[in-house]
Amino acid sequence: MRINGLTTTTAALALCLAGTSQAFAQSATGPISTIGVIGSHNQYKLTVNDESDKERLNQGGLYYTFGNKLTGQEGFIYQLGIEGQYRDKDDVEYLSARADLDLGLRAALSTNNYVDLIVGGGYDWGRIEQDDVDLGLSGDEDVKLTTRSPFAKAGVGYNYLTPDYTVRLEVGARYSIEADSKLKVGGESDTVDLKDKVNPYGELTVLWNKGINNMPISTSLYYTQTRYELDSNSELAENSKLKQEQVGLKVGLAF
Repeated sequence: MRINGLTTTTAALALCLAGTSQAFAQSATGPISTIGVIGSHNQYKLTVNDESDKERLNQGGLYYTFGNKLTGQEGFIYQLGIEGQYRDKDDVEYLSARADLDLGLRAALSTNNYVDLIVGGGYDWGRIEQDDVDLGLSGDEDVKLTTRSPFAKAGVGYNYLTPDYTVRLEVGARYSIEADSKLKVGGESDTVDLKDKVNPYGELTVLWNKGINNMPISTSLYYTQTRYELDSNSELAENSKLKQEQVGLKVGLAF
């Protein structure tokens, strides 16, 4: 009798957990929160006075999102996000933060297939500091570039929704607006405006509804390109450019 009781209890618990997971899969069409970690590989190309220097480094950080961009069906979708990354390696230090808001409309192609149009905006802040950059006749100097960049964005997305998982692909571009930068070379510094630039991005995301122990898991692979070019009306900042290409992975818990 006791063995039968334990068996019955175990079976009931298993059914309960299965029901909870299924309930999440069926009800997760509203907004969800996701919090997790970021790992990325970056290539920086810094050009000062026509002299270029490249650096590669890995970075890490944290992110948080809230919205229904992954889970929503037809109609209005949105997502608010914030993230930060940091790395100090050899003579290169990088610190960045981003906050953005996406708004969009989604249409159904079939029962499981959806497409959407996204518009939005946000704010980027970043700093890169590099020692002993070769400036030609000027010799080696330490260079620090701090950027602040509001941006607008537009993109298209495709969602494939099932009770067990959701796959989303999004591609688009961010357009920097009225960005500025402070460039410090050696003992001299200057603050100038940045030219507005179009910067492409892409992201592939999978939301595993059952995840680990019925805790939903979100994983994303993404690519971004960011280009900064200082206005030429500054003597110190003339022909100074920075290009960053980033490939990264995000892993987080959804709730």
